[in-house]
Amino acid sequence: MARLNASPERDELLRILDELGALLRTWEEEHWAEWIERDRRLIADGHPDALGHLLAAFGGVGSLRDLTIHPANGHKIDDDRVRQVNDRLRTLRGAAFTKATNLHSDPQLSL
Repeated sequence: MARLNASPERDELLRILDELGALLRTWEEEHWAEWIERDRRLIADGHPDALGHLLAAFGGVGSLRDLTIHPANGHKIDDDRVRQVNDRLRTLRGAAFTKATNLHSDPQLSL
């Protein structure tokens, strides 16, 4: 995989990952927050394998896609905020996946 160039698309992905990482930290999802933050740093540095590693977070059982913020899952969240927080989580997850997939598959964005 080629090195990832700086681009508006990459910068938008970095912004999304910042927000996603912060949301995950807020709800003490340390494993996923660390994964996202690590990949964010690697993507910002243009590391050639960073997008593939990020996309791996979205596949399989127990993936980031399976995460739901809810008291039943041990999160300290009021019932009246569950829907709002998970809607935001779904939005950020979807945006991160879409941007990363597009960047990963577009040779114009790599050296």
